[in-house]
Amino acid sequence: ELFQQTGESYRRIRNTFRVLLGNLHDAPKEAASADYTLIDRWILERLHAVTSECLAGYAAYDFRKVVSTITQFVSGDLSALYIDITKDRMYCDAENSSRRRATQAAIREITETLVKLLAPILAYTADETWEFLGHSDSVHLEAFPQPNSGFAGTEATAAVEDLLKARAVIQQAIEAARQAKQIGSNLEASVKLTLPEAGFSHAIFSDLPALQEFFILSDLHLTRGPALAATVEVCSNPKCERCWRLLPDVGTHAEHPTLCGRCVEAVG
Repeated sequence: ELFQQTGESYRRIRNTFRVLLGNLHDAPKEAASADYTLIDRWILERLHAVTSECLAGYAAYDFRKVVSTITQFVSGDLSALYIDITKDRMYCDAENSSRRRATQAAIREITETLVKLLAPILAYTADETWEFLGHSDSVHLEAFPQPNSGFAGTEATAAVEDLLKARAVIQQAIEAARQAKQIGSNLEASVKLTLPEAGFSHAIFSDLPALQEFFILSDLHLTRGPALAATVEVCSNPKCERCWRLLPDVGTHAEHPTLCGRCVEAVG
């Protein structure tokens, strides 16, 4: 049973590396200064904390702590949230869009940091991943990574904690609509989100496109009220055949009548 659990953890890490490497397939070798979005800054703040915890674990010869810290980060913050939320920009934004390149810059830092941290434990997988990152020398000649002091704060983390509270309420309402056979997926929902009068004051709560991306929604309407709540209706907008979002501008572009404006720009 212990071997089976360990094997599952290893496969989760390895499969995550495959996804990360796939998202870097067209990334510039020397990335320019990235204009990180909130979700990028959040994952890099989490990476800063994970790096600090792992270095403390190695210093104390507590290898179990290193493995559990990285496994939780990979399966929770990275796979279940960051990769899931950013896959729309990675697959559907124009190749050189600023937020797509920012995510690739974050992914490269995440991948290189995790590979170095895991090198003493997953020697062959780390070496293989390091090679696919384009390095000619072995990862085992590298020093441990140091926490990135530029992401030592918690501003993005605090904002994402509020976003996750709202996301949980939205998902509960969507799941009820799904059980009632009203919708099939998140993108088919038109969501009215009520935010409490107090709190939820970060600038992202005024940025509707960023919220739609985080909650993986096509249509979102915001209001303020006494408590956090969400209601769901069926979205009536036409569906973009490229990004699958239901958007009002689908069908308004003569050269690509089945695409939304963003996808029209992306396909050129």
